[in-house]
Amino acid sequence: MQENTMGRRIRVFAASAALALGAVSGGGFAGNAPALADAPAQSQEAAAFEVDFLTSMVDHHMMATAMAQTCLEKATHQELRDLCQSIIEAQQQEMEKMQMWLQDWYGITYEPQMSEGDMRSMERLEKFSGAKYEIHFMRSMIRHHWAAIREAAECLDSAEHPELIDLCSNIRDVQLAEIGQMQTWLEQWYDRNGGRPVTTA
Repeated sequence: MQENTMGRRIRVFAASAALALGAVSGGGFAGNAPALADAPAQSQEAAAFEVDFLTSMVDHHMMATAMAQTCLEKATHQELRDLCQSIIEAQQQEMEKMQMWLQDWYGITYEPQMSEGDMRSMERLEKFSGAKYEIHFMRSMIRHHWAAIREAAECLDSAEHPELIDLCSNIRDVQLAEIGQMQTWLEQWYDRNGGRPVTTA
């Protein structure tokens, strides 16, 4: 919902402001030294980025797992259901890890939130069934994955904690592979344009 999204932005801003005050009172951050395991990023800019990225990606992962949950119930191809189960398991683990880092590094307790746009997307998705559901789901998840990949690419350039950088690299690689798999299934199972099942002679 909009209020939830605004609340997240306010908390992110507050955390960034606190980090800035800490830098001033403590004489500034120590150059480009690697971030400590249980401490904020050394750079004020990197710290603000990490807080914003982690809260945003937790929300993003919650949406992906909610979408994938509908897939377990509605997809007709077992291969797609298996992929959705993998998405749920992997992204739930990543969500827990990112929430832990927010707490350990920045003292932020954060629960995932869904925007009004996300809720409308879920409502549309759940209206479909059969082939139409699979086509709509895969196209939606591909778009969702591309958004995560763009954020992960920025993380590789802007984050400071090595473990977060490793996670972003993994998000990029895994979700690129999943996009490729879903694109293949869309071509193999369905006519791209009309969404009709592919038939063999």
